[in-house]
Amino acid sequence: MAKASQTWLIVHLGLGLAWIGLLASRARSGEGSGLTGSQVFQMLLLAGWLPSLALAAWQVNHRQWTALILSDLAGAGLLLLLAFTAYLPLFFFNVAWFLPLVLLPRGVISEVLMRWLR
Repeated sequence: MAKASQTWLIVHLGLGLAWIGLLASRARSGEGSGLTGSQVFQMLLLAGWLPSLALAAWQVNHRQWTALILSDLAGAGLLLLLAFTAYLPLFFFNVAWFLPLVLLPRGVISEVLMRWLR
């Protein structure tokens, strides 16, 4: 894999981890039925970020704007569908944490950042 592709992939995956960290920092302290920040981080990491590794691997080789936009939309739709079906029994009403994760177009933002860094 070329150096530029490795850098792009690191930016893409790092952006996802940073976004999850930011979301987790906004979580309540666990009082009531809410999740703690570490629980939100773990949930989003395992059920949202890890499944997106395949999308990131595909996007690193398809960095045209149309492909990035469409794959970000398809990935977001799939993750949202998973969140409201398969993950709902696991996380009950905490599925709302997936919405901001889904809405971040990581492929497009990663490409913008790479072009800006050049």
